[in-house]
Amino acid sequence: MLKKILSGLFHRDGAEKPEKVRQESVRQSATQKEPRFPLGNGMYWEFDSVPNGYGGYKNVNVWLLKADDPDFRRCIVNRAGDIQHFPGFKDRAWESALDIPAADQRVKFVFWISPYQDGKARVRWLIQPDGRYFEDEDGFGAEHCDEIEVYSFLDEQGRFTEPFSRQ
Repeated sequence: MLKKILSGLFHRDGAEKPEKVRQESVRQSATQKEPRFPLGNGMYWEFDSVPNGYGGYKNVNVWLLKADDPDFRRCIVNRAGDIQHFPGFKDRAWESALDIPAADQRVKFVFWISPYQDGKARVRWLIQPDGRYFEDEDGFGAEHCDEIEVYSFLDEQGRFTEPFSRQ
């Protein structure tokens, strides 16, 4: 009797159609990276989150894409964590507060793109986290470092519109 029930469940008429749809969705998702974040204006970004060597994660392989143009792909941060077409810094007064050695354009901590407003997307780059970032659940390992975060903007072609600055 159990065999008959199972047979009825898996060998019904039309069972091949759902399986075919499932295979297509698997094939489609294999070509798209996750996570994907919509940015508005038909834009979205995708990235890989990888360990940063400090007990957290960083975003690399950051790509800006257009929903209606599959040929549009702009690399913002490459696989090594280097910001592409780096616009530089407006000023470097924050460097005196660095406790962690920084490479000029390498992402080590948070790198985030916010949704588009007025044709520009704000980019947030955490160069150095607050010292609590390094502590464990008991508070051990905290450092005495200040958070250093800089910002820039991307246009809808994936180009930085200004150098990174603290504001």
